[in-house]
Amino acid sequence: MNRQEKYLKKTGDIYGSLFTEYSDNLFEESIELIIKRHKMWGVDLDWFKDKKCLDAGCGGGRFCVALSRWGAEKVRGIDISKNAVKEANIRFKKRNLDQAKAIEASVLEIPFDNNEFDYVVSNGVIHHTPDPVKAFGELVRVLKPGGKIFLSVYGTGGLKWFTNDVFRYTLCKVVNFKTLESIFKFFKVPANKRYNILDNLYVNYCYRYKESEIREWLETAGFENLRRVKFERYDYSTLMSRIIHGEGWIQFYADKK
Repeated sequence: MNRQEKYLKKTGDIYGSLFTEYSDNLFEESIELIIKRHKMWGVDLDWFKDKKCLDAGCGGGRFCVALSRWGAEKVRGIDISKNAVKEANIRFKKRNLDQAKAIEASVLEIPFDNNEFDYVVSNGVIHHTPDPVKAFGELVRVLKPGGKIFLSVYGTGGLKWFTNDVFRYTLCKVVNFKTLESIFKFFKVPANKRYNILDNLYVNYCYRYKESEIREWLETAGFENLRRVKFERYDYSTLMSRIIHGEGWIQFYADKK
């Protein structure tokens, strides 16, 4: 098994397990959180009506459901996890969302034409690939001129990542993912909390960036109206958050020229 195959299998297995464990209630709560954040950021949800949208790294499909409910004409999700894709499509069918479909594919090789989508979201995905720059290029390629991108990646620095990496390179080298996941389940840690902790400990790749780097990516790729939006647990404007989270959760909305 080569490097690429190992990445696809391990990362797909981890997220396939984590995302399929969400109960219906937790899944709906995660959709409501997406809606709440977009309203807080002042995003015009009416803009999505009749648009063609892609969630690159859709997991269990929560963003696809939100986009469908906002009136998107066509919603596609891709993910490297076969289990996550299967679960996402079950959730779409259960909610009668005929415009939504998930397929098994990598963000490194998005199986759609150039300029196919009005909107592309990649939420916490490309930093877990072996080549985030290539993945970003794929997002840009399938987005139409005049379309919008929502990109989120990990910011570097802070005590949180220091603590994460202590466990990542010590305990997690001895205790495998399935074992630690089972321990969390035994102590009834909710699925969303397990996801927030375990994914960063076991994935093959976990790149982190400075805000200035992501701005440069977007500007070089021909984006304008760059707007960084805040994540409630990563308020990069406060000193305490900088100490704990460093650069924070870097999230940008931008328009492709």
